[in-house]
This record gives sequence, structure tokens and C-alpha cells, in this order.
Amino acid sequence: MWRMLTRMPGAVMLAVLLHVVLVLAIVFSELWQPESVKPSGEAAQLPTPNIEAESVSSEAIERQAERLREQRENRERERTEAEQAAEEAAATRRAEEARAQQLAELRQEREREAAEQAERLEELRKQQQAVEAEREQAQKEAEAARQAAAEAAKQREAEEKARQEAAEKARKEAEEKARREAEEKARKEAEEKARKEAEEKARREAEEKARQEAEEKARQEAEEQARKEAEEKARREAEEKARQEAEAKAAREQAEREAREQALSDQMAAEQQARAESDALSKWAAAIQSKVRDNWQRPRGARPGWTCTVTVKQDADGRVRNVNVERCDGDRLFERSVVQAIEAASPLPKPEIDSIFQEELRFNFKPE
Repeated sequence: MWRMLTRMPGAVMLAVLLHVVLVLAIVFSELWQPESVKPSGEAAQLPTPNIEAESVSSEAIERQAERLREQRENRERERTEAEQAAEEAAATRRAEEARAQQLAELRQEREREAAEQAERLEELRKQQQAVEAEREQAQKEAEAARQAAAEAAKQREAEEKARQEAAEKARKEAEEKARREAEEKARKEAEEKARKEAEEKARREAEEKARQEAEEKARQEAEEQARKEAEEKARREAEEKARQEAEAKAAREQAEREAREQALSDQMAAEQQARAESDALSKWAAAIQSKVRDNWQRPRGARPGWTCTVTVKQDADGRVRNVNVERCDGDRLFERSVVQAIEAASPLPKPEIDSIFQEELRFNFKPE
């Protein structure tokens, strides 16, 4: 039953209204049943007709009052049940709206959220229109049923009145007047009660409509607030992301710039080191050549332009350990003079930069 109420509130309300109309029709049919009155002939045979008429009229009034009380209790019970059903439906609708709002707040993507939110609003509006249409249709059908029941009751009342007039022609004017006054009073009370009930129903419907409008306004305001908060959050996140990206880009550019500067500095330092080592190496080779040339003794028969390519091994202090002649243009005496000059130049000069020192040297000796 609860699942049907949440899924089809209009249909449930319509079914409740139809049951109420059916109960009212049954009550009216029971209320307006004619009293069993004996024929006038039998009434003429009774010795005390006045006392019996008065007793019958009192009993009819009491039964009618009892039926009115039962009708009032039934309508009150039905009204309470209808109000409970309406309150449960409203609570369900509020829970669904709260759940829809929570789901909308958890959306992460703003464009999809806006589209889905628009679709939900349109669906809610259509559902609201459908509910209103169902409610209006139910009200129309209930009003038609009430009118039909009233017409049937009036028709039965007219028939009953005709039968009572035919049966009560012989009754005294005072009894007829008392009966009519009692019926008129009961009718007025019933009409007054029906009018009050109609006014109460209209008041409840107006309050329900005002409550629904207030809830709809609050829901719209909450959705608008949620949308603004989502947009503000997205804007802050975009700004924060842009700031982080800008900082990361600046950091990368700074790191790249520092790396380029460091590479350039390292390259310049390496070039300077290479130039220094090259200069020191040239000076070292010239110093070795000069010292070997100073210790060289020209042998007999040596010709100008002779050269020797030798490999010299030395220790850390420059002392010559071994001399190996790889190629020589001169004779054996010239070759021997070169070896002796190198050995005589031991220890060889040291370079200005320790890093270029080599234990094995290869150079081309030229006497001139």
C-alpha cells in the first residue's frame, strides 16, 4: 500500500475519495429509509391514537439522530484516514525532494549537473501538474457523486414525504406541524454541518496549497543556492588550478633557465679548463723538448731535419724509467743520442696542472 501511495499518489487519493462517496451513499440510503407506518384503518381501531403517533415520531427522531451521529463519526474517521494518507504522501514527497537535492549537491561536473537539474525540475513540474490534474478530476468526480447522492436523497425524501402525507392525512395538524418542524430542524442542522464541513475542507485545501507553494519556493531557493555554491566552487577550483599551473609553469621555466645557465656555465668552465689544460700541455711539451734538446749531443754524421718519435715512461716525480724509439729518420748514432738526451734530462719538467700529468709520453724530438 505504501509503495502504491509513493508511486501513484493521484490514483490512491482518487480511490479513497470514491470509497468516501460510496460510504456516504450507503449512509444516506440508510438514513432516508421510510418508517413503517400502519394504514389509517388500523390506526382508527387503536383506542389511543395520539399517544402512539407521538411515540412513533419520537422513535423516528431518535433513530434519525443516532444515524446522524453514526454518519458524523464515520465521516470523521474517514477524514482522519484521508488526512493521514495525505500527510504520509507529503512526507514521502518531502523525503524524495530531500534525496534529490542531496544527489544534486554531489554532482561534480557543472554542465551535466545543470542539465540533469533542469530535467529533474521539468519532471517534477510535470508530476506536480499530473497530481493536480488527478486531484481536480477526483474532486470533480466526488462532487458529481455527492450531487447524485443528494439528488437521490431528495428524490427519496420526496417519495417518503408523499407517502407520509398520504398516510398522515388523518393525523392532527399539531402532530404534522411538530413532525415537520422536527424534520426542518434536522435538515437545517444537516445543511449547517455540511456547510461547515465544506468550509473546513476548503480551508484545509487552501492551507495544503499554501504549504505546497511554500515548499516549492523553499526547494527552488535551495536549488538556486546549491547551483550558486557549485558555480562558486567550480570557479575557485578553476582559479586554483590556473594558479597552480602558472606556478608549475613558472617553476619549470625557472628550472629550465637555471639548467641552461648551469649547462652554459659548465660548458664555459669545461672550455676554460680545456684551454688551460691545452696551454699547460703545450707548455709542458715545450719544456720537455727544451730540456731534452739542451741535453742532446749532436753525433757525427747527423744531418739537419732528422727526427725521432719516442715513447717515454716516467714516475710521479718525472724520473725516466724507460725510453722506446718508435720511429727515427737518422742512423743508429742519432737514435742513440736522442735516447741519451732523454735519460740525461731526467727528471723531466712537471706540468703546471697536475691533472694533465701522464706517466707515458709520446713526442717527436727535433734537434733544431
